[in-house]
Amino acid sequence: MQKKLIWDIPLRLFHWLLVLALVSQWITAELGSEYMDIHFYIGYFTLGLIIFRLIWGLVGPKYARFSNFIYPPKAIWQYLVAFLKAKNPHFTGHNPLGGLIVPAVILIVGAQAITGLFASDDVLASGPYMSAVSSDTQSWLDGLHHQIFNVILGIAGIHILAILWYQFGRKIPLIGAMITGKKTDAAQNGIGSSRLLLAVILAIVIAAFLYWLIAIAAPVPEVDYYF
Repeated sequence: MQKKLIWDIPLRLFHWLLVLALVSQWITAELGSEYMDIHFYIGYFTLGLIIFRLIWGLVGPKYARFSNFIYPPKAIWQYLVAFLKAKNPHFTGHNPLGGLIVPAVILIVGAQAITGLFASDDVLASGPYMSAVSSDTQSWLDGLHHQIFNVILGIAGIHILAILWYQFGRKIPLIGAMITGKKTDAAQNGIGSSRLLLAVILAIVIAAFLYWLIAIAAPVPEVDYYF
């Protein structure tokens, strides 16, 4: 069996940059108001990552595409039964259970990033769309923003435990594969390239969109809005 390229470079960068962004979000939120500007900038970057993953799931290489790892309920159940019986059915990309984490992360982290556009620390910093909604709606979105992060921590904990179990319990080297992008595959079902040029173009377009969304399209607060 040979090691073949399975996880493309943009996908791996997304994975590790998202980890770094979420950890940084946590730290800057805990450090207090003087770090809120940094917190917001990281939030915009996180939103960009989520948008990238959504599009990459449609146009990226084979194993990055949603069509490759979103399985019907029957397949998920069959894999779960096999898993509980200590069997290791082989999947070149995500297995049916592992594939569930991707849409869950996109949905939850995406909601976190979007609600952050309306958030405020009630001191110095606020999201660019805070003044676009009523005070009651803004307060609700702000509270939701904080509560969603608890859900993210729960998902992250489950994800880490699952990886450790596969890595050390089932002896399936998931961690190394997400670093090198290569997995041992008897059928040699690797990808031909990481489509880097497409990823760079997509990243530039997303960056331009975020600049428009945050710096141009965002409403200008009334002078007395904060008083």
